[in-house]
Amino acid sequence: MGNLNDLPADILVDILTRLPTESILPCRLVSKSWKNLISRHPCFSQMHLSRLQHTDESFLIRGENQQLHYFEYIDENEKPIDCIKRVNLTPPFTSSYILLGSFNGLVCLYGLEDYTACLCNPVTKEYVMLPKIHRDFDDDGYIHYLTGFGFLTSTHEYKVVEMYKLKTDLNVLLVGVYTVGNGNGWRSVGRLDTKFTKVNEGVGVYVNGALHWMDKHRGRILVFDLIKEKFSEYLSPPPLSPYSTWYDYTLGDLGVVLYIAVESNFDIEEGPCFDVWLLDDKNDKRDMKEQAGQEPLCWSKVFRLPERRPLAFTKSGGLLCFNCASLGVYDALTASSKKLVDFRLIIQIFPHKNTLVSLKELGEEDTKIMGSAEVEDT
Repeated sequence: MGNLNDLPADILVDILTRLPTESILPCRLVSKSWKNLISRHPCFSQMHLSRLQHTDESFLIRGENQQLHYFEYIDENEKPIDCIKRVNLTPPFTSSYILLGSFNGLVCLYGLEDYTACLCNPVTKEYVMLPKIHRDFDDDGYIHYLTGFGFLTSTHEYKVVEMYKLKTDLNVLLVGVYTVGNGNGWRSVGRLDTKFTKVNEGVGVYVNGALHWMDKHRGRILVFDLIKEKFSEYLSPPPLSPYSTWYDYTLGDLGVVLYIAVESNFDIEEGPCFDVWLLDDKNDKRDMKEQAGQEPLCWSKVFRLPERRPLAFTKSGGLLCFNCASLGVYDALTASSKKLVDFRLIIQIFPHKNTLVSLKELGEEDTKIMGSAEVEDT
């Protein structure tokens, strides 16, 4: 039997990039040539990432005590969620943090008191701390307001957005954008008069090249176009139920579709439910010039979920959904839902793939390796 090391490098890369991410990492210990192939081959991580796009759905949860957890949903299994694994990740913050999102295996975390963002790959342990957005002011000189993270498939750019107010002018919201790997740091790209805007602090929902925040005081959606790096026309939400207020609305995404879930209590015996509205992206004309003279945006109410909010569509046509203590799946044909697994506390949950994407390869120079980022069964 021949030696695998005798295979041409291209064939060996083709074989290894078909393995799960967790199986590739130990392969670096087989030999020096395998380590160089996995770590330094110019196409290895990208080939592996492209093959992961066709695998089952997987997700990252921020739960109790800031713990991160990871699980896969295997659509055809009798037990689609086999186990939920704990990610032993120690973010380099002095305080609590939130997740801004995950794209291609890169996760953006934001320290709630440090006012700094951290980009990391939980599998490879690689991370980079972004500089503070405004070095000319002390931490007490400005007020952190809104944050967001997105990935532009057209330009293959990862962008972090932060909006803040200077305490010397609380009526103006300033916007900074950090493009990963371009070496330009934070760039000031715009400002918004907030005398007529009361957007709550929060994480932007990224859909189709734009970040979205719910202005619950005014009943509208603030939109920041990541491609043009400017604000777009506000979006109007679907009609308000007579039983609901703007504070019952939750903004989210289902792949490439923006949704609003409206919590209602129509059935007291069964508990709260969520009416889910999807935005028709064909009518999504966000630019102010394009919006003039056009028909209003089209929202479609597609289903009502008992107790849980939508998370992602399954390959078989179901809908994964969640609340603060469990995950379930909804069958639109039978209008019924089934609990899949209990979880102690779900604070945030995002689609996430374990990948080998490297921040250093993307152009970030000050990357480091975290001391602890193992994955354990829970």
